[in-house]
Amino acid sequence: MTKKLIALALCLALTAALAAGCGSQIKEYEPTPDPLAENTDAPETTAETAPTDAPEEAEGTPAPTPDPGLGYAAFDPDELVATYNGTPITWREYYYWLNYYVGYVQYMTAMGAPFSGWDGNDYAADISNQDLVVTSARESMFPHHALEDLAEEMDLQLDEADQEGIRDIFEQNADSYGDGDGTCTQEESDAFEEYLDSQFIDRAYFDYISGIELLSEKLFPALYGEDGADLSDEEVLSFAEDQSVMACKHILFMTVDSSTGEPLADDVVAEQKAKADEVYAQLAAVADDRDALLELFDQLMNEYSEDTGLAHYPDGYIFVPGVMVPVFEQTTMALEEYGLSEPVDSSYGYHIILRLPVDPDGTYTDASGTSGPLRAAAASAAFSRRLTDLVAEAEIVWEPDFDPMDFTAVFGE
Repeated sequence: MTKKLIALALCLALTAALAAGCGSQIKEYEPTPDPLAENTDAPETTAETAPTDAPEEAEGTPAPTPDPGLGYAAFDPDELVATYNGTPITWREYYYWLNYYVGYVQYMTAMGAPFSGWDGNDYAADISNQDLVVTSARESMFPHHALEDLAEEMDLQLDEADQEGIRDIFEQNADSYGDGDGTCTQEESDAFEEYLDSQFIDRAYFDYISGIELLSEKLFPALYGEDGADLSDEEVLSFAEDQSVMACKHILFMTVDSSTGEPLADDVVAEQKAKADEVYAQLAAVADDRDALLELFDQLMNEYSEDTGLAHYPDGYIFVPGVMVPVFEQTTMALEEYGLSEPVDSSYGYHIILRLPVDPDGTYTDASGTSGPLRAAAASAAFSRRLTDLVAEAEIVWEPDFDPMDFTAVFGE
């Protein structure tokens, strides 16, 4: 699998429209990020402005000044870098993404992460820091063009209302950059364009990425229906199997105070255990009759369970490994469908777990803890794979100066 740097929370400050990738509709459910990328709340740092923690030289000896590289000035903004299926990619576009990931590396270095130079391997053993930045930039940039090609193939275009939406996105961001009073003034518009210039992006490219977001919002339902409604159950369940998704209901007898998390008194815990054993005995007596088990489990769950999430998840939980407390997850994983567990003790209390088949229309919790329709998550992953496949099949022709590019001449040592 291609390695890629985990992006900072913002691709441009104040705008979700410029998040790396093509927006919420096509964001694939990814595995847990690299631990180096856990803190993403700090402001973005660019290649030109990132602080450095270089050690000072001995007193009286001036510290050497590292070569910062030529940066954006290395090439004309409109210089052709490559073509994607015949569509030109300019230095303005390419540099924006390169600089974005260079800024990420510099941010991590400032936070204390090791950095042994662009030829080093601080983020992955089999790829240099420089190549990882280049790969990440290309993998953020090319799906935009793949999405455009797919939209053209399906005869989907941005209409007048979409163009108005693009203007609204710019004005909302400009207003947020200003006083945030809900009205974008000319002064705020000018100031925001100056800010964009400082981030090596112009208004046209800002509007382009905003348009890509709106285009993705047209493409996704055209391909998969609203929230993935047109995706077949087989495709959803295949996604669930690939993600090791499991489903269950449980009856919880808490052994901690739900508001404070403090353990309950020993005699109360003993009462809870006795109650859990009694309920389990009732369920075990009908475990061989699936319909009777399901009916009785729901009855006793609604009567006894102290799970605070029951009201939000009355049909049970659908989740990937790593979301639930380990004993709960391990017990569920060990059960066959419709299998019943004896009471198991976790940091919350005693659980009686009934494993269920995965419902394609159920609510799913991904590795980040985000919940939503499983069908929509499967469709989102399918959309992302489709764009990835289109990029892999595309004819990408690089100009000689950019494949490879003299990375250190642009970004310094």
